[in-house]
Amino acid sequence: MNLTKPTHIAFVIASAITILVAIFLEKFYLIYVQPFTVLTILIIYFTEKKEPTSVLYILSQIIGLIGGILLILGMRDYLKAVSVLFSLFYIIYLRLMYVRNEMSKPEVRTYIYLILLSVPILYIYYVLIKTISSELKNVVIYFSCLMFFMLSYIFTALYYYLKDKKSTNLWMLIAAMNLGFMNILIGLNELYMYETIFTVIITFCSVCIQIFVLKFMLNEDKEDVNLLNITDE
Repeated sequence: MNLTKPTHIAFVIASAITILVAIFLEKFYLIYVQPFTVLTILIIYFTEKKEPTSVLYILSQIIGLIGGILLILGMRDYLKAVSVLFSLFYIIYLRLMYVRNEMSKPEVRTYIYLILLSVPILYIYYVLIKTISSELKNVVIYFSCLMFFMLSYIFTALYYYLKDKKSTNLWMLIAAMNLGFMNILIGLNELYMYETIFTVIITFCSVCIQIFVLKFMLNEDKEDVNLLNITDE
């Protein structure tokens, strides 16, 4: 964030207010403040984009906002709708990554790294699903679709970064890791054991995701950024 720009200052203020609401007020009040983070991030996108407007990116922000509001109202009551909305959300992000990456044959080591890094992620989500399985009996198909597209998004972001360590792929990978962690907390918070601190962390993660996906959409830097310190030698 560039704090010399009014739009960036507005986003920081909106984000800070949202986090403060999560800390000091009931979760329900997030409905009234969270839309402002989406609005300000879209204003930044419109004023700073150098490429044609991405309808998919705008749509993903709207879908994410609606899905977030349903989560605030109660995941148990709206689990089917949440699953459909966020499945579409992940499909859009998959498309955005595909458009920004050239088709080229990856090295075998890319798949090896991907498998090794995917195993612990899959295990963590297996434990999560086992923990909240009693709440999913009537929505197995919907939730299965949600998990499939969510994990596809996370693994695809990881794959693209391992294949091509350019900065755009780095930003989307960071967003995906944030989202993966956030979803674990959402599942526990909404379907197992509610804790205010979980809501605060989820809110903070959602702000981080917005920032890094925006950087993904705006970034044109072609230089490699090797966050995982994986060499090609």
